[in-house]
Amino acid sequence: MTYCTLCGVPFTRSLNDAWIENVRAVWIEGTSWNRTAVSGVGRWGEYDDDPCVPVPTGRQTRYDSHSGPGPNIEVGLAPGNPTVYLNPDAADEPWGYGFHESCWSIFTKKYKLNLDVLFAACLSMPTDTNTLLDWGHGYAGASSVKQQFDMPIRSSCFRSLEAIPQTFRSDPYHVPGLVNAINGAARLQNDVLSHLEPTVQSLQNVRSLRLASPVFATLELSERFWASRFQPGHEFEHLPEVHDRPPESWRDLYLFLKIWARGIPSMANRQRVWGLAKRLQATLTQLDGVSCQGSALGTWFETTPDGPDQNMPEAEASWHTASRAVASPGKSFFYGSRVLRARALYFPEPVKLRQMSVSFVDTAAGRFISGFNMIDEHDRSHALGYQHGNAMWRISLPLDEPIQGWELAMNLSGIKGIAAVQSDGKLTSWAGESAGLPRWRLKEAQGVSAVKAEFDALKLVSISRDKLPNQENWLNNCLWYPEVPKEGLLFNGSRGDKPRPKYNLPVITVFFGESDDRYLSQLSEIVVWVFDICHVAGVEFRFTDSSYNRQLGYVGLFDKNYPARRNCSDSYDSTVSFSIDGSSGERLSSIEVQTKGTYVVGLKIRGNLDRSIQTPDYPYGTDKGWVTVHGKGSQIIGMFASLARPFWDLGLISV
Repeated sequence: MTYCTLCGVPFTRSLNDAWIENVRAVWIEGTSWNRTAVSGVGRWGEYDDDPCVPVPTGRQTRYDSHSGPGPNIEVGLAPGNPTVYLNPDAADEPWGYGFHESCWSIFTKKYKLNLDVLFAACLSMPTDTNTLLDWGHGYAGASSVKQQFDMPIRSSCFRSLEAIPQTFRSDPYHVPGLVNAINGAARLQNDVLSHLEPTVQSLQNVRSLRLASPVFATLELSERFWASRFQPGHEFEHLPEVHDRPPESWRDLYLFLKIWARGIPSMANRQRVWGLAKRLQATLTQLDGVSCQGSALGTWFETTPDGPDQNMPEAEASWHTASRAVASPGKSFFYGSRVLRARALYFPEPVKLRQMSVSFVDTAAGRFISGFNMIDEHDRSHALGYQHGNAMWRISLPLDEPIQGWELAMNLSGIKGIAAVQSDGKLTSWAGESAGLPRWRLKEAQGVSAVKAEFDALKLVSISRDKLPNQENWLNNCLWYPEVPKEGLLFNGSRGDKPRPKYNLPVITVFFGESDDRYLSQLSEIVVWVFDICHVAGVEFRFTDSSYNRQLGYVGLFDKNYPARRNCSDSYDSTVSFSIDGSSGERLSSIEVQTKGTYVVGLKIRGNLDRSIQTPDYPYGTDKGWVTVHGKGSQIIGMFASLARPFWDLGLISV
């Protein structure tokens, strides 16, 4: 099934709705990514699982034109093939992105579209064979997010074509009766308030004024006021065609539509698709005419003229990189982000900065960093990425020492917040979001002499700084949640002291004690939350003072919103409690972990008084034994795990 890039409804003949069959393709014409074309109107094929559609190459032509469609071309529509060809000319057939003709007409109505910007934005959004292009919104009710391998996937809400509601199946562009409604509105003669400024009068304000003023209550509102109801930001902005053939009476048209439009599915779908179009336009408008600044490095999307010069600094740079869920070129891309452009800055010595100005872009998925500008001690500007002057956030920096790097707040789609790491290891203030997001501390002992940043069409998705060989600290080389642990802590886990090399999921930590024995004496109970008979999903630490209570992973009832799948027959959930007498010196001394495939299916908790508890056994047996995990230090003060549901691993933090 292939879905419209704008509205999220599939292309098909099976519903016998002509508008759903009519498709335009946005595709690459020739061998360059910046030669984007839009086709004429084609008709979807007989088979819904065939992503290729024949379309006229002429933008103004249709497949059913009386004079004939002219030259045709077969275009494969994403997500028919989830991989991106590294070279447009290397593809067996042209490919691109599809729009219903009705959706395209709404999207481009009174909007000057840059096709290259649109195509690059589409390339930046995750998709797969059976998923929708993930703009970060729910297509106004047409899609939902499902979990696949602990990752969110944008899928259709409808299990079958028949399940698509009538509103979503109704043509949003050709609304039956709308033209007659416009033509039938009679002119209102009484226009005593024509001197009032309609753009400052909302209907709520008008009602309030009429309640407050008996004189005003008897007056008629002007035609200019009623006409303003059809302007952007007002009730009927989704009907721009009324301005092509203005009604005789804006008031009568407004009142008529207030009653008539409620029961028209096409009108409801128009409003839905119009909202999606405005949202996409708002995103694309930010990109149009904004270049990606910095020294260009070659990528599959953007090649440098002669390739890297071996005498240039990048030929010698060794990079320490922070990234999350960045898809490799040519690989499946159903979540995360994708690099289109790369830029770099090089300095002859560790740079001392006076200020960083961080730029942001607003998308349906939220606000992301689009680039930044570093001002050095000599007031010289060094910019990387897309600079949006109306969305800047400034970080002031001390000039006495170079910074050691940055701490980054990252979600799966990109980088949402940044703070600089000063020479003493302390963070500056944050620019952008940081609360509730996994963090990566991109830091080295020496100052920054080179920076590389990677971008999709909108935002920053990866950042690197120079490093010295063999001096990487693994604590600064992965994602952490809720924050990066302080240095000096000792880690030991069921899969070793380091996380898996795949960094899409953060390492989560919980601290139930301190090195001075604070809190440990008040620890009274450890509760293990178990999903689907034996899968360990969360560990809760309870104290005599409940305000200290904290948790690792998922704690609570496992309802339908819990993303994991049940695999065991006669599945049930449970909790296992380990009462601990912290005030008498009882402490956690070790854990034992058992895995089956990817997940933890058994956990034993042991205290220093030789008491222990165990979660329920895996019902089908496992050939793997138990892995015993001790604290590497003298005192266990916390636990850590990869943020998977259920757990992949478990470990102890000690001092």
